[in-house]
Amino acid sequence: MNPVALEFRKLHRKHLWLTVFLVLGFELVWAVVALTMSLSHEGAVPHDSAFVIAQVSQIHGIFAPVLATVLASRIAAMEHDGGMMPVLFAANQSRTGLFRAKFFAIFAATTIATIVGFLAVLGYGATKGVTADWYLIGVFFAGCVLANAAVISIQLTLALLFTRQAVTLSVGIIGGLLGSFAGFMPALVSMFLPWQYVGLVTPVRMHVIDGRIAGFPMVPEIGLHLLIVAAVGAISVLVCQAIFSRRSRD
Repeated sequence: MNPVALEFRKLHRKHLWLTVFLVLGFELVWAVVALTMSLSHEGAVPHDSAFVIAQVSQIHGIFAPVLATVLASRIAAMEHDGGMMPVLFAANQSRTGLFRAKFFAIFAATTIATIVGFLAVLGYGATKGVTADWYLIGVFFAGCVLANAAVISIQLTLALLFTRQAVTLSVGIIGGLLGSFAGFMPALVSMFLPWQYVGLVTPVRMHVIDGRIAGFPMVPEIGLHLLIVAAVGAISVLVCQAIFSRRSRD
């Protein structure tokens, strides 16, 4: 059986999809409550897609690293708990293949969660009369998907290397907290913190004049930010894969 398909069977058998939708559900409840409160106030700032993206990105910046961490921890714990890791390697299971299969399974699961989350927010925004700017929405969606790659690879490597998942979960929780501040950090700093990549790929920024929100203009360097996030994600996968393969042989 294809290794990735096998990992999806494990996700189903261990009810990890329930974990995905529990985390996603909590994120959506938070986002809907925040949007309801924000949209209920009439002000000078137009309630459009830029406004919604700016609101939602802070919440997604917290939950995206947490979801990646929980999935990486649980999908790696299957092998640790059953003592299956040495058995798999003894049966000529490729270390590289194992890492790739688990990575793509987690990446696919987080992408599905991102799609569902976007559709839910878009539907809610439509009921509130928010106009959809499909360019901004598309840029933000692509950025959120790309932002998962580096975090998943790092968290998966920790989960596979450490039998006890305390290290993996601690790093993920701290990463989620870092993600919540992504919108307030300089882009140059966020580039070195993959857990803040959701904030880095958010295509709009809050513009304040004299202590008042004047609007949410588009970030001029958003194209460069997307390229950096995509490049770091690809490099992270290769580096983490190599680290896991080497450490497993030692």
